Amino acid sequence: MEIGLSVPRPAVQLQGNIDTIKIVGRDDASIDITGAMQEYCDKRPPQLNSIQGYIFKSKSPSCGIKDIPLFNQQGEITQTTRGAFVSAMLQYYPHLPITDELNLKTEVQYAQFLQQVKRYPQK
Repeated sequence: MEIGLSVPRPAVQLQGNIDTIKIVGRDDASIDITGAMQEYCDKRPPQLNSIQGYIFKSKSPSCGIKDIPLFNQQGEITQTTRGAFVSAMLQYYPHLPITDELNLKTEVQYAQFLQQVKRYPQK
């Protein structure tokens, strides 16, 4: 939403190769939010300098922490990666405790993440 996408937004996916990832419309090839997302990824992480952990949205091309499909031009999955914003956050905060809602389903998972957050050094 912070880059101006509507709610609900059109479905997007990661496309290209691991060195040149674009974020494009899954169903509408005219949608390309790569530039807007890159600008956001350059600007937003430094502004979050007081965080001690981050809960991302699973399966998201921007916020998925793992196993996000990377498609080629033919629509085939060539590999998996992280979402664009997750990658930017971890470049800026490489040791930041991260998780997603799927990894917080049990009390044990929640407690483990909370302990990581408490141990993370404050700036």
